[in-house]
This record gives sequence, C-alpha cells and structure tokens, in this order.
Amino acid sequence: MSLNKCLFCGSSNLRADRALSGRLVCASCGNPYGVRKKGRNQLNNLEYFSVKKKYLLFISIFLIAFFLVII
Repeated sequence: MSLNKCLFCGSSNLRADRALSGRLVCASCGNPYGVRKKGRNQLNNLEYFSVKKKYLLFISIFLIAFFLVII
C-alpha cells in the first residue's frame, strides 16, 4: 500500500474535494495533491528586467528623445 503525502507540507492528511471533481487536497495546507514548492530559480525568473537593465533602457530612451528634439 502506497502512502500519499502532500508534496508541499509533507502531511498525509489528504481528502477528496467535491468542488474540484474529487481531486485530492491536503487538509493541512489546502494545496491540491501533486503541487510542489517552487524552487528559488523559478522565482528569480519572474524578475525580467534587473535594475541595471532598467537604468540602461531609461538612458537610451532619454538619448533618443533628446536627439529627436534637437533634430
């Protein structure tokens, strides 16, 4: 017999949720069974523009606008 454990909190207290068509949900943390914690690398990918890139983008837009006004 296999023991199902929540991949998020490690609890074995799972129940079938009728609102989710019988999908197993952890009674401790409320996450659906099979959902894992997001790794640190995945969270860093959400930051698309770093501060350095934003600064360079702002300077380049400012220089282009400055040259268009002068010409």
